[in-house]
Amino acid sequence: MEKITIKLGRIMDWFIANRNKLYLAVCLVIHVIYMGVFFTLDLLLLGYLNFVSSAFYFYFLFIKKDTSEKTMVMTYYEILIFSALSELALGPEYGFFLYMVGMSATVFYLVPSYGNKRFIYQGMGIALALITEGTIIINGISFPHMQQVVEPYRIPIYLVNLGITATIVLAATFFYSKETESVWETLRYNMNHDVLTGLYNRRFLERHIELIPEKEKSQYVVSMVDIDFFKKVNDTYGHEAGDEVLVRVSDCLKETAGKENLAVRWGGEEFILYFPNTTPDLIYPVMEDLRKKIENMVIVVKGKDIRVTITSGIATGLADSNYEKVIGSADEKLYLGKQRGRNRVVI
Repeated sequence: MEKITIKLGRIMDWFIANRNKLYLAVCLVIHVIYMGVFFTLDLLLLGYLNFVSSAFYFYFLFIKKDTSEKTMVMTYYEILIFSALSELALGPEYGFFLYMVGMSATVFYLVPSYGNKRFIYQGMGIALALITEGTIIINGISFPHMQQVVEPYRIPIYLVNLGITATIVLAATFFYSKETESVWETLRYNMNHDVLTGLYNRRFLERHIELIPEKEKSQYVVSMVDIDFFKKVNDTYGHEAGDEVLVRVSDCLKETAGKENLAVRWGGEEFILYFPNTTPDLIYPVMEDLRKKIENMVIVVKGKDIRVTITSGIATGLADSNYEKVIGSADEKLYLGKQRGRNRVVI
């Protein structure tokens, strides 16, 4: 089930990433089909109109290969013009006005970077639809003989136009909602995590401890961890290497924390491991294993082998403890470990 979900997610990401190209392709197919239909019915004016539209989409898809938002705006104008001319030629019974209304909603999704201009485009589409229908009501359709030829196909054409418009609007709405959900997920993640390392951030740990229900509070252990001589790594190898060291050390912290505990980037090269429902005696060997693992780890950056060590201090908190004092106690023991020569765990 998880593999299926991942695969569907990748398919969804592909559709979102290629939405403009897919949209142009769909429009091209629609115009090619209508071009064939109208030429078959010997309605040359509408046939050539669709030929020009088909050439428009073919040019941007296969010659210029431009699917930018600027192209989407031009596409919007093309659809408005095509719909208005088709509507004036055949009348509202064939549903070409639906494209004007539908695209007024869809353009909001296709050109997100255009900001408030999208509302102007939407207003233009709705206004054109009203003007076109008003013109037909006052003056009638422009080519009555065309309508007579197409009359036997009125209902199928209307249903096709309705189906196409509804599908495009629903697809745009669906993908827009998915992108919005993705943005919110990213925001929520960034609120709780450090962007570089992927560890929980300081704010999350503080909120987590404060929100633990009283009945669930018990003894917990906090281990403050610091990378020894980290400034020297930045000065010697550069900040890119320093970032890589932070990431690799963080990966070790994540592995040590597992799913039951919390690995937190406290700030700079300082980290905290939070272990609920345990004692320092049980955590000390865990931290020793982490220390040895990092001590033996080789981090390769641009052909340079970098080795680092960590120093950590362990402190205990109880249900009624002030977590800030507990973290302060762990920090004091960390400082004591540095005074004793670093690369050690102090309990």
